[in-house]
Amino acid sequence: MEQEMILKLQNIRKNFGGIQALKDVSLSLKKGEVHALLGENGAGKSTLIKILTGVHKADSGEILLHGQEITVQNPIDARKKGIAAIYQELSLIDSLTVAENIFLGNEPTKMIAGVCDKTKLYKASDEYLEEFHIQIDSRKKISELGMGQKRIIEIIKALAINAEILLLDEPTTGMSKAEIEVLFQIMNTLKEKKVTMIYISHYLDEVFQVCDRATVFRDGKNVDTYDVGKVSVDILIKAMIGKEVAVRKARKEKQFTDQKILLELKNYKTDIMSYPIDLQLHQSEIIGITGIVGAGKSEIAHSIFGNARRETGEMFCDGKQVRLHNPSDTRKYNMAFIPEDRKSQGLFLEQKISDNIVLAGLEKIQSSLKLLSQKKKNRLAKETGEKLKIQPLKVELKAKNLSGGNQQKVVLGKWLLNDPEIILMDEPTRGIDIGAKEEIYSIITAMAEQSKGILIFSSEFEELISLCDSIYVLYKGKIVGEVDAKDATSEKLLSLALGGTVNG
Repeated sequence: MEQEMILKLQNIRKNFGGIQALKDVSLSLKKGEVHALLGENGAGKSTLIKILTGVHKADSGEILLHGQEITVQNPIDARKKGIAAIYQELSLIDSLTVAENIFLGNEPTKMIAGVCDKTKLYKASDEYLEEFHIQIDSRKKISELGMGQKRIIEIIKALAINAEILLLDEPTTGMSKAEIEVLFQIMNTLKEKKVTMIYISHYLDEVFQVCDRATVFRDGKNVDTYDVGKVSVDILIKAMIGKEVAVRKARKEKQFTDQKILLELKNYKTDIMSYPIDLQLHQSEIIGITGIVGAGKSEIAHSIFGNARRETGEMFCDGKQVRLHNPSDTRKYNMAFIPEDRKSQGLFLEQKISDNIVLAGLEKIQSSLKLLSQKKKNRLAKETGEKLKIQPLKVELKAKNLSGGNQQKVVLGKWLLNDPEIILMDEPTRGIDIGAKEEIYSIITAMAEQSKGILIFSSEFEELISLCDSIYVLYKGKIVGEVDAKDATSEKLLSLALGGTVNG
């Protein structure tokens, strides 16, 4: 018996200014299926989700729910119609308890109007948590939970309003492997209950693990829909970017003992580290630092860059001992930092591309009278954008209107304008699509060939294996292994990251 089509989108179009985000997109969802939306950032996936939830209005086209045409006015209206979205940016309130968040705006009340019945509130929350085997205390404040637990509570919150259709946008971001397994178990239970899910992810292994069908988007169009059990990774990638992606090879083995040492850490320890580390970064060398969530990668990066305090040890830049009190000190030592959270730490989203690119090098756009020159600013921004292949290259466009990959290029461009010798990169390709990742990798490799030293802090093992010369592995704030990239495998790195040995 053929599955019922619960939702149909027909000939959806959406323009933003002169940019056509969706071009006659049609999509059908079967009741109880997990349907992946795949494509590079900017392909149209998120725009479609926002139309479904009433954040944006389609310029033309129809949405049919249970065969009836509907208009979604806003996110509240979408929830009333049984459509709920879980975005990367969570909507939970940290100061409230788990139960209070689950039933926010939908609280059970006592006979006295407007008074929340706390007993019913916690009882109902506990029932939801128990039903899905989630071991989280409903009386805990949201601020006490990890990112993975918060995402799971977002899903329970959607189920509490009897959502028939769940839209999951990169739901595993920031989750540990164990938390991802819990999420997948919940999704399988929801499938049994005939809840329909749209699943957006850049991780194709997740798609093959939990999805039934996948629709690929490219340049605002849906290319095709595939049965996940009958399609290969290569076919999906080719559909997403319009061409085949060459398999990346590990970097050629190099010796750096004769190269200048750009950065050296001696007996270096931050407050999160259980043991100090020693590290040397040479010209043209790429060193990776990895570990599972909470191992201390980002904390080390922020400490080196002057964003966080170090407890003990010494740091040398180009042979000179330095103590950085804040990030502004790093410019004296030709150091740049690409943060993990580009949106809040690397960019001014409401500012133009040109303003963001020149931000770390304002002296380069001064006129002879020491005034800022718009002409110089736009020229430098355009030259940098062309070099990094930022698309679309409209320097007047606000940074918030770019895809994740192009936003990351703007952050890179901002720092490369100063021609740094030492570059720290924290999760440089997180949330970036496959095609943009390859472009970022090419930029990193080119920077190393220009005698720059690069430290990459990443949890993506394959990324580090293909880019780095050596990889340090952290476990609970301690370096537990240094592996030459030529000898590295994902299994070897994971074993170390989980507290094992190089041999597993």
